[in-house]
Amino acid sequence: MTGPLAIRVVYPPANQLIQSRDSNFVFGSVGNGEAGLTVNGVPTPVWPNGAFMAWVANPPTDAARYDIVATTGLDSVRLVHPVRIAPPPTPPVTPPVPATILPMSPARYATLIGPAASPSDTDRVVTGYSPRGGIERWFLFPGTVVKITGTRGADAFVELDSSQTLRIARSDLDTLAISYRPVARRALALRVTASESSTDIAIPVNEKPAYLVVQGDSTLTLILYGTTGPSTRAVTTTPTADSYVRSVTATPRGRQMQYSFALRGPVYGYQPLWENGLLTFRIRRPPAIDSASPLKGLTIAVDPGHPPIGATGPTGFWEPEATLPIGLRTKALLEAKGATVLMTRTTPEAVALNDRPALARRANAHAFISIHLNAVPDGVNPLRVDGTATYHYHPHSRSLAVTTQQALVQELALRDNGVKRDNFAVVRLTWMPAVLAEGAFIIVPQQEAALRTPEYQERYARGVVTGLENYFRSLAGAGR
Repeated sequence: MTGPLAIRVVYPPANQLIQSRDSNFVFGSVGNGEAGLTVNGVPTPVWPNGAFMAWVANPPTDAARYDIVATTGLDSVRLVHPVRIAPPPTPPVTPPVPATILPMSPARYATLIGPAASPSDTDRVVTGYSPRGGIERWFLFPGTVVKITGTRGADAFVELDSSQTLRIARSDLDTLAISYRPVARRALALRVTASESSTDIAIPVNEKPAYLVVQGDSTLTLILYGTTGPSTRAVTTTPTADSYVRSVTATPRGRQMQYSFALRGPVYGYQPLWENGLLTFRIRRPPAIDSASPLKGLTIAVDPGHPPIGATGPTGFWEPEATLPIGLRTKALLEAKGATVLMTRTTPEAVALNDRPALARRANAHAFISIHLNAVPDGVNPLRVDGTATYHYHPHSRSLAVTTQQALVQELALRDNGVKRDNFAVVRLTWMPAVLAEGAFIIVPQQEAALRTPEYQERYARGVVTGLENYFRSLAGAGR
């Protein structure tokens, strides 16, 4: 690019509050790939497309601006770009005291509300958080009754039983009358029904229970809090030989019922369901796979990440503008290999975050892949951490994350930032393996430039498809 000089700063926007301690990145474009550039006097490389990425010390608070000068042999342009610098934190005179949890005395009970939707909508859950922090989550049925033990700001602390307390948004609770007395939850004898694609374990319970699912490689454990069972001892049920579940053991443990499921192969997917006093735990069998054509006959959900929001590169290339053509190319490659593809979006229009995994589950997809491009927060040098990473949440999705990461690193030829576990909403699906790929950094100039090209978009798509092929090939014959 050899156009006229024109400095444009994409990040930080004018008057942005810079949250880093001492240094930060500044990126944008200058209109000419042959220009020289300084940012606050620091020489800064300019890429052939005119993009730049500077890593510079934060300016002083009384002169909070970036002085950017671009030059060619014939011309020079200067831009003074104002920002705001966060003052250094004042050391506390005494150690900080955590906000007090206000006990609720006497304890009150509440019904979990959840998002507005039809009562039979399987995708409605209320999210509970560990009071200790971390990424672990509990996904509870709306309508479940819980005991409130305290509040703090917008949060309530609820007791599932004497062993487990969660933090839940107060807006997700409908407090019951002070005179309310809880029903003693009781589970009756279970029954097992097998089909070609899944096994249902149906447990009659007189009230919706709070629950947790714990995964092993080929085991699942369903814990019902505050629930007793029909027996005081462990009872094992052996399903019919055509079931993917080898055995079910129901074990009373104090005020909990624990159901242990031994499978004939790896955990592939599951879904808790509630309807009319019946808790059904549906365990999915892996699909039959032809190792020579591992994607043939499968349904794959492809999710081009964003909008709303999304990162923007130095020349203004917006993440949703890049992920859509990558997603559409992924679709074409998958269809050429015999797969049916569900696209969560095919246009620039925004799709709500929580609608994306719901679309995949309702389509009974066999896998979900969300396509993204990365950025970093203030204070992190993107040129030192850029690369490819793949994320999952549930353990049964890790194998797909591994094969996807391996294939993307091979195709995109960037730093291998590894497979990571994180609590992204779109990968919390349990009915199928679900992963989120951050293939490249759109804020890094040379990667943004590559992502504009059909060739690099094709490489990203090939990496996704190869990762899916390798994952499903590994399932050939699993549990059959």
